Amino acid sequence: MYLPKEYPFIHIYAQQKPHQPVIIKANTEGLCVLLNAIVGALAYPTQGVAEAFDGDAENFRVLVQLVETHDELAPLPYQKEHESQQSLQHPGFSDTNCRP
Repeated sequence: MYLPKEYPFIHIYAQQKPHQPVIIKANTEGLCVLLNAIVGALAYPTQGVAEAFDGDAENFRVLVQLVETHDELAPLPYQKEHESQQSLQHPGFSDTNCRP
């Protein structure tokens, strides 16, 4: 689906593992709504919200939350996924493609 360029487009590519960059691709309007969400998170005690479209022209929200401690950042998505994969593996199996 094609949307006019005046619509805010944002795509956020999350880290798949530690030390990889997070990549944000957006048009000017998308960066503006993201910036407004960041300012909103700083100005108000709750969170900032950016309404935008992704590459498939589907509407979604980006939530920007202000945290005060490092603990509020946890769990990191790639750590959570790694832990769930580890818990699925039987200790006796060395083949990572083999699940009990």
